[in-house]
Amino acid sequence: MITYKKINVDNRQELIELMENVLNKLERKEFFIPFTENEIEELFQENNTISYGAFHNEKLVGTAQLYLEDNFIKNIKKEINLVSDKVAELGGYLVLEEYRNEGILKELEKRLIKEAKEKDYEYIVVTVHPDNLPSNKAVEFTGAKIVKTTKFGEYLRNIYLLKL
Repeated sequence: MITYKKINVDNRQELIELMENVLNKLERKEFFIPFTENEIEELFQENNTISYGAFHNEKLVGTAQLYLEDNFIKNIKKEINLVSDKVAELGGYLVLEEYRNEGILKELEKRLIKEAKEKDYEYIVVTVHPDNLPSNKAVEFTGAKIVKTTKFGEYLRNIYLLKL
């Protein structure tokens, strides 16, 4: 049975191992923008990021984050001309290959959207590579709509917007 809970610094090594496992098996590396060391540390600062994990028998098998404060959100807002100060970003979607198609991302999204609503955010943005069909489907499940396709550095992305 899959259980869901917030990830904290105690899960740091598990999260790094999950990232490495998933990213090493990706056929198309451009589907995921890798975290810097600094960004990994920020995943454990709840005033910046809320991280949830999916666990099977205490093993971390999936994760997603709600980013509350970062420069990437500013870049997304500028790209789509969004002027609200209450914008969060859903991201960091990672699920071990053997646990995909079990609704894990949908459940993580539901929990993170609930967190955003409780914190009175007005919008959620999500960026996904246009060819990453499973992630695009997961985002569309939330009701978010594509508002633009653009490049952030070398990474092509659909930008989705969800009004809360």
